[in-house]
Amino acid sequence: MNEELLKDYVRPVREEDRGVLPVFSYSKIDTYKNCAYQFDLKYNQGKYSNDTSIALELGSLLHYVLEQKGKVLAAGQLIDYNELNEIIQNGTKETDEKTKEQLLGIKDLKKKYWEIWNVPDSEGRTYDQKLELFDDVLHSEMENDDWEAYLFEHAFEFVWNDRVILKGFIDRVDKRGEELRCIDYKTSKKVFNTSSLATSLQFGIYNLSILNEFGRLCTESVYRFIFLDDAQKALTKGWEKRLIKALDGIFDKIDADNKSGIWVPKPSPLCHWCFACSHNPDATQYKYDCEYYSLWTPDNKTFSVNRQFDSDDLKNPTNNPKLNENKERKLIF
Repeated sequence: MNEELLKDYVRPVREEDRGVLPVFSYSKIDTYKNCAYQFDLKYNQGKYSNDTSIALELGSLLHYVLEQKGKVLAAGQLIDYNELNEIIQNGTKETDEKTKEQLLGIKDLKKKYWEIWNVPDSEGRTYDQKLELFDDVLHSEMENDDWEAYLFEHAFEFVWNDRVILKGFIDRVDKRGEELRCIDYKTSKKVFNTSSLATSLQFGIYNLSILNEFGRLCTESVYRFIFLDDAQKALTKGWEKRLIKALDGIFDKIDADNKSGIWVPKPSPLCHWCFACSHNPDATQYKYDCEYYSLWTPDNKTFSVNRQFDSDDLKNPTNNPKLNENKERKLIF
């Protein structure tokens, strides 16, 4: 691992940086990578959605349960699985950082999302079946391992290349002697394509934060799939140089878009889950704010889009009624 190379790019945040350097998280960077138009709506125009989904709420609940188990183990105490199962079934008064709402348990989530609870996903698994696999994960995770669970929901911030502040949370950090390991919990339906693991931006940023705080990189970076009882290691040889190029490339593009004022949409199947897409069944307050979305749905896997993007729409909003807030929206059938 090339720690010396990366040390030239990271440093602690100073008071004079605050309010001057832009602040990014991995999720903010990932949003830009997926769609610059969505990035503009959310982070430049401030259209933050309070929309929730079963994936978000259930994922937050199970992340919380694993965090509680880790803290008990780190304190050298015995695990009370009855207590953890009580949280899974009935939730907790803790507030989820993303939804800003109380973490609901399975009993309430089944009622809230009753229409889709028993519908198999594209891999053929219902939520009850996923929870059966999670139960195996809950009882085995952080046990019978030569790694020791160390930090949970670990907050970080640092300056990257004197141009941005990067901040966020790491689900879990383990230690083994002087070695450290980053863990990120995923509720994905399947494991990742191996091509996306070689230079994982998420784990690259996590490793930079570890380097800034502890003076060394992680020995391992692992995605833990809690609905599959599976795991994948990320970051292959030479990732350090690739990460430098990738991060600066993204920030260069964001700077260019800021200068031009044109944020080009990138229609894809991800539109189906976008807060600004009318095809997203969970979208509410901003669901008509983008009309360049993909028409792809789980039941209609098409490459068609609702409307082709034309940068002239942004230069002359009167060409596009949906970008003119003074005009009434019309539904066209």
